Amino acid sequence: MSSGTLSTKLAFQFLHPSPTKLDWAAIIWWPCIPPSHLFVFWCLMLSKLPTDDNLQMRGCTLVSICVLCYRQVETSFHLFMSCDFAVAIWRWLGLKLNRIISLISIASLLECIPVRCSLQVRDDFVFAIVQALHYIWLARIVVWFISTAVSFHAVHLPKKCW
Repeated sequence: MSSGTLSTKLAFQFLHPSPTKLDWAAIIWWPCIPPSHLFVFWCLMLSKLPTDDNLQMRGCTLVSICVLCYRQVETSFHLFMSCDFAVAIWRWLGLKLNRIISLISIASLLECIPVRCSLQVRDDFVFAIVQALHYIWLARIVVWFISTAVSFHAVHLPKKCW
């Protein structure tokens, strides 16, 4: 490129950048967490959950609304991070864990894990975060397919978290 010519290799690398390393993947896959719950987190991180924004990107034509708050378009970020229902869950979880949970991005959820802690404490934090994401997803499914309103108080995280 210093010679001023654009090679085919450089053009391909620009159009198809190498995937970034998934640091979060090594953190979440632990035997103490049910694989079905981890799968929700995994799909969320890879933008593969069938939220309205992802379905629209794949060509589905639909009118979008968050079924948990009925205030905004349903995007993955809104559903899991900025929806009133999700914010209430993250605030409650932050109080239980005695940590501030950053809602800047999905990956930032893992930043609340203490840097210096035992593996058991780290596993508990990861378990709690994955469970909370799973319950937000389940609440959406309940509203979508059972047509039942879900309140924050109806969400019960397992006692294993505490």
